[in-house]
Amino acid sequence: MRFFMILLCLSHGLITHADELYESPVIGYETKPPKNKIVDLQKALDTGEINLEFDSTNGYLTSVLKQLDVPVESQTLVFSKTSFHRKLINTQNPRALYFNDNVYVGWTPGAELLEIGVVDHDLGALFYTLKQRKKQTPIIQRNDSCLSCHVSGRTSYEPGFMIRSIFPDAEGEPIAKAGSDTIDHTSPIESRWGGWFVTSEETSLHRGNRTYRETQSFDLKPSSVKSLADLKNFFNPKRYPATTSDIGALIVLEHQVRMHNYFTQSHFQTIKALESEAAINKALGETGRRPFTQKLINNAAEHILEYLLFIDEAPLNNITADPNFLAQFTKNKAVASNGDSLYNLKFNKRMSELPCSWLIYSDSFIGLHPTLKETLLKRLHTILTTPDLEEKYIHLRKTRMRIHKVLMDTLPAYKATL
Repeated sequence: MRFFMILLCLSHGLITHADELYESPVIGYETKPPKNKIVDLQKALDTGEINLEFDSTNGYLTSVLKQLDVPVESQTLVFSKTSFHRKLINTQNPRALYFNDNVYVGWTPGAELLEIGVVDHDLGALFYTLKQRKKQTPIIQRNDSCLSCHVSGRTSYEPGFMIRSIFPDAEGEPIAKAGSDTIDHTSPIESRWGGWFVTSEETSLHRGNRTYRETQSFDLKPSSVKSLADLKNFFNPKRYPATTSDIGALIVLEHQVRMHNYFTQSHFQTIKALESEAAINKALGETGRRPFTQKLINNAAEHILEYLLFIDEAPLNNITADPNFLAQFTKNKAVASNGDSLYNLKFNKRMSELPCSWLIYSDSFIGLHPTLKETLLKRLHTILTTPDLEEKYIHLRKTRMRIHKVLMDTLPAYKATL
């Protein structure tokens, strides 16, 4: 009876307070030293190893993107008033977002701060700001005030990222009664990009590139396609580092933000589960892995894998991404000896030619708790090589051996689990 009371108390604490895991001392979100690309950049600035160039058009933006290896071709533009600089944002002055595997940079013309989100090896999403004022040694400061929006049900109640699709009015203000959607790669195309500009040659129905009236009815599906060949009808795109808000970049961005959130959530859950296990073992004078703990870790690994392997991905039709974005996306990325890569995108029915997320190379994956990562990689190996493929992974039947080959050639941690 004593065992069951201890187990009940500790497991109840883990489950009912899951929305506060990042605040737990064992996670140390506010107390542990961060380890990420922004910390590395600031150290290089402090030692004089590098410097950031400032220009009159976009302040430190161009230099920050260069130092963080974030391509300008990843630019997407959002005109809805749904972020920190909402007073400055509208269809004539959209906010620009740039990204790579580990970093997200937000720039609003006229804003005093450059916004940076980064995935930390241990702490999940961290947020920083850089003042757009020329200094000899610029300081990129951590800014936890961003958590007022970036910890919510949309981020699984852990610090994270999100992409929303709303119904904006002519000023970019969300029309509350019309609702909104949090978007990832499982979202139907017709529900995406409300409040965003979308540049493409042709595409399926979507909500982008348009505004709505408070008095109209909302059927959630646009009545016509409005895909922009360019943005000059709204503003001068030459004010921005790129002249696009590419549909391919948007689709990649939507996948990435949710993937990073799954890594963070499962990482924190594993740390907390192991802490609870240690407390139970200590109370009972026992050692070893408890079945309940192993089940939690297995579930966390499966939660990641289902998204990592693109289960329930929404079908993509008539999607033509900007070749410049695709070229930068694949540049200097992991490639197997046969030329295959997880970075090869096609946007034909599926986003990726090989449906396994490239974020398996990201800092947030590398930083997963070792127990969780080992469990995940062993399970991934089974999925990719077992003769009897499970029904939920049946979409991998033609590509899984190619994915296995890529991971064997490019991911030492995967090979080491064999």
